[in-house]
Amino acid sequence: MQRFSFVLIFILVLITEVKATVNDNNDELSWTTAMGNARNTRRLIPSLTTEFSGSTWTTIFNSSSQDTTVFGAGAGINGDLYLFVTDSRYGSADYMLCLTTNGDIRWKMYLESPPRMMNTAVSNIVSDQVNNLLYYTSTWADTGSFVSKICRVFYPQTHHPAQECVNTYKISSNFLAPLALSTKADLLITSVIENAPAAFNTTTFEMLWSDSETMGSDPSADYKADPFTGDIYWIGGDDNMGKMNSNGTRLFINDTNSGGNRDFALDSQRQIVVRAWQNMSDHDWPLIVSAWNVENTGLHERWQWKDDNNNTMNTDCTPPMIDAQNGITYFVNLPYAIALDTNTGTRRWQTEVVTKSDMDNLDLAAECTAFNEQSRVVYVFVKSTKAPFKLMLIAVHADTGKILRQMDVARTDSKIVKSFCPMLIGNEMIYISWLTGAYPDLVPLTITGVPQLS
Repeated sequence: MQRFSFVLIFILVLITEVKATVNDNNDELSWTTAMGNARNTRRLIPSLTTEFSGSTWTTIFNSSSQDTTVFGAGAGINGDLYLFVTDSRYGSADYMLCLTTNGDIRWKMYLESPPRMMNTAVSNIVSDQVNNLLYYTSTWADTGSFVSKICRVFYPQTHHPAQECVNTYKISSNFLAPLALSTKADLLITSVIENAPAAFNTTTFEMLWSDSETMGSDPSADYKADPFTGDIYWIGGDDNMGKMNSNGTRLFINDTNSGGNRDFALDSQRQIVVRAWQNMSDHDWPLIVSAWNVENTGLHERWQWKDDNNNTMNTDCTPPMIDAQNGITYFVNLPYAIALDTNTGTRRWQTEVVTKSDMDNLDLAAECTAFNEQSRVVYVFVKSTKAPFKLMLIAVHADTGKILRQMDVARTDSKIVKSFCPMLIGNEMIYISWLTGAYPDLVPLTITGVPQLS
């Protein structure tokens, strides 16, 4: 009897630990927004073997109008990369492409298009790992009319995917309208006509609700779905943060201050959102990082962080990124990478990741960060805007701030017009992408895959 009790207790503890692990990684199981997941970690955990060889590779697509489209990349259950590519100087996207973790083309699928219409808009690609599906929206137009499509892609991990689309006139024709997935409620969240937030059923594509009195997500930001509650969060162009439940009931619309980008990170476990902004009422326009409690039907500021001593000249900041398991918020305000306690806003560590002389000589800018919670590595992505143009990836230990490695990803004489945030695949590899040149000249899209730090 005593041995049976011991075994039972052991099994219960094991189940609890596995459940906790699943909950911790819940929002890393699907690539649901343009920024990755709700916590902005930009990491996806594959459920199948990736077969990554461990070698660095690079591939280039000589497209002429990539800088006019949304680089709405997604990653699949086997770590494959999905992206839109165009062969047209004027269109946004002609087909969806699938690259394996070794840089090989698995498939190329043309978008479903109406007769005699040109593609003018595509959303980001949403990857649903639970059901092994991809979602996207596209807009098509001729001289006098337009139609939008909401689509799903089946069997993306195979060499023979299939797509199914439904026409709609409700989705906004704005090609920057973000798309997000609530796996909790089986909803696709996007903006409809006049930039109102709306939800569509993932199976029927029927629009279930919209709120025409509320401004939807700013085109430069995202809708974020809480993986535990199904609630939807976003910041609109009016700097108001909105929260709705999965039934479309408005829970709050509150101001989050002004200035800076409208990206934010959501800590679902603590019900806290964190955002960086600039105080325009202060003549120095200082950089401020704020956290708000969002668990109830109101937005209540929890803390503010302001660096008064070290870095008053640079107000650029990467979108915050949250380690939900340990309650830490990371961001980069060059020359520093900074870690704050998510509960209190107190500084855990601050590390100089580039020198101030390099910042001036190379005109460096931090593009964004990515985080591997398991290996405890924060990846800082830095771009130079002076020739010779460079992209650098700096690995920092998440607990100590120690610099582990600095790697030159690219060096080119052509101007890097746009670079995209790294995408971490499990503990194995990283996708990094960028555009060089200037429209309407040739604007090649370069994608490279590199190993993560082991």
